[in-house]
Amino acid sequence: MNFLNAALAGTGLPVNGGGPIWAIFDADAVKREKWNPAPPNVDIEKGLFFTANSITELANKVVMKYQPKGIPADALQNTVAKYNSFVDAGKDADFGKPTPKYKIQTAPFYAAWAVPVIHDTRAGLRINGRCQVIDLNGHVIPGLYCGGESAGGFSEHGLARCTVQGRIAGKHAAAEKS
Repeated sequence: MNFLNAALAGTGLPVNGGGPIWAIFDADAVKREKWNPAPPNVDIEKGLFFTANSITELANKVVMKYQPKGIPADALQNTVAKYNSFVDAGKDADFGKPTPKYKIQTAPFYAAWAVPVIHDTRAGLRINGRCQVIDLNGHVIPGLYCGGESAGGFSEHGLARCTVQGRIAGKHAAAEKS
């Protein structure tokens, strides 16, 4: 799968962050990954998923609320050709992706809106080892606990962090009430 920004270079529209990010893939990827690119698994009605029999046709179809003009066909064709050359070379020269394996070459072709998800952040509430919230002066705020993604720091994320910090906070909060 290749993640492609709207490829708006030379159009006068913003390039970096200038539009949605599209996951471009082909029929081989659908078969290999056992995907079912049909509703309700994809949202065609809201313009979040497109299908076409050629890269040019796909580029022209990708029009939605947040991208009022299609992707320039030559930009998408060049991007797919470049990605396919990385597969041939066994190395992604742009981003260092290790051993890209699969070309985008078999119709139908697909474009799916790919929304990046931030997994962790340095922002959030500062906590101590008991998951008690610490104020700006370094003092514990009595009765206030925090854990998971809302706790600051750049560490473990996801369910493990939420579970462990939730348990720690719960244990200490329960002890505080007794």
